[in-house]
Formats: sequence, C-alpha cells, structure tokens
Amino acid sequence: MFYQPLLLPSCKRQKVKNSMSKVFCGMVLVGVVCCCGFVEANQRPHAVLVVGTHHYSPQTTMPFLATELERLGFRTTVVNPAWDPEKDERGLPGLEVLKDADVGIFFMRFLQLEDDQLAHITEFIESGKAVVGLRTSTHAFNYPKDHPRHALNNDFGQKVLGSPYLIHLAGKTQVKPARHAAHHPILNGVDTAGWVSPGTLYLIDAQPGIVPVLIGTGRSKRIGTVTNQFGVHELEETMSAPIAWTWKNSYGNRVFTTALGHEKDFMNPNSVRVIINSVFWSVNQPVPASETAISTFPVSPQ
Repeated sequence: MFYQPLLLPSCKRQKVKNSMSKVFCGMVLVGVVCCCGFVEANQRPHAVLVVGTHHYSPQTTMPFLATELERLGFRTTVVNPAWDPEKDERGLPGLEVLKDADVGIFFMRFLQLEDDQLAHITEFIESGKAVVGLRTSTHAFNYPKDHPRHALNNDFGQKVLGSPYLIHLAGKTQVKPARHAAHHPILNGVDTAGWVSPGTLYLIDAQPGIVPVLIGTGRSKRIGTVTNQFGVHELEETMSAPIAWTWKNSYGNRVFTTALGHEKDFMNPNSVRVIINSVFWSVNQPVPASETAISTFPVSPQ
C-alpha cells in the first residue's frame, strides 16, 4: 500500500470556481481552487494541477499550463492556495477534486500534509490514474523522522514517480533526447538542438522499468564524496542523468516524471511542449501535431 489513511472526517470542500475566461493569473491566485473548464466540455479529459510549493514559482506557471491545456482540449482544475503550502500548516485544501481527475499533475515540495488532505492524494494514486510529476515532486514530502508518514519522503518519488530525489548539481542543464527516444510522441514537435534548461541537474535512482525520454548533463561545484539528508553521493565535475522518463508503477499509474519545471523552462517552447505532450500521452490521447502553436510563459527578467 502507498499509504493507509486513518478514518478521519473528509476535508471541508473548498469553493471551486468555474471560468469561461482565458485569464488565469488573478483568478487562481485569489482562491484555493480554480476550475478553468468550460461547462459544455465536461466530456473532455480532466487534468488536476496541484501546486504544493512556491519554489520555482509554480503558483504562476501552473495556471499558465492549465490555460494551454484548456486551449488544446482538456478541462482543468488548479489546486493553488493563496499561501505557500510548503511553509503554511494549512497545507492543500481542495484536493478532493482529484477524485474526478483523469490525470494528476503534481508540482510539490517538502510538504507535511495532515491525514485528511493526504488521503485524497493516496486515493488518487491507488486508483491507478495517470500521473505527471514536475521538478521537485520527487521530494514532495518532508515528514520528521519520528512521524508515522516519514517513509513517504522517499516513497512518493521512488514508488510513484520512478526515482527519489538524491542531490542536484550547479548551473544550467544541457538537454538531449535519450537513446532511442527521438521518435517518442512526447518529443513530437520538439527541437532539441542546443536546448539548455536553466534548472540544475537532479541525479536520480532510476527504478526498474523507467524509460528515459530526455537526458540532462550538468556540472558540479563539489567533487568526490558528498553527504546530504538523502544519502552519500559520488560527484564528478560533469555528470549526466535522465531528466524525463515514462513509467508504469506498481499502482498501475501511467507516469511521466521530469526535472523540468524551473520558472524559466516555461519560456522555452520545447519545455512547454514536452510537458503538454506528456499530459496527452498519460491519458492515451494523441499529442498535439508538431505544427500546433505552443504558447510560452512571459517570465519577467530577474
């Protein structure tokens, strides 16, 4: 079992707002949950995007992603509190909408959710529905060592997404297709020549059966044996690892996991297209045609 929830009262259902608009930033940031789907389009696949951190600014990029998915044929719901769930004990109200999801898109980091909220994620994973995990979701939880959910810190990455978090390197990441992946539908319409992600390279502990789609190469400032809370690691100046892969986990979830998700990845049409294609792939839908225009997120220069 992924997690056996206690018999607790259900989370109080948060208000879900239906929108007919393409405007996304304001309407999501002011509420806990925002439904962006058109009323007449209830038969379209339903993607629920869960914003469980403000690290890398998913509270703004996930509403943008939802708008693109809407334009391309999905219904979407964004669970996006007005606070940072990583740092606020109120956590993630509104997760009960996962019960109606065809795919859960998770951008979470170091959460300590109460059992009533965690139970909604547990039930969704154990339902075997499609899962997309972005960037920090390999380290989605951070329960203390004496907490009964402490094992989940490792298990969500390892057992649900295909790798736990180990350590990250420094600087940007060079991106190229994995061997034999050039014709994978998730890379349809993607121009990988000269692709550089602004995010650091995450090293992984690949679980049996994952299928790499993208390989990242990065540089480390630290060389040799390095120890952190996740273990002991042997680092070299230049290292490569999968940064995007597919998987079928033991719960039956059709999984796509990627280290893409830095705020500025959403300025790159390659990154946005890979993530959008992965959502279509995860629910067994044809990915958008290569000639389909993909919007990018207008991140302000820092």
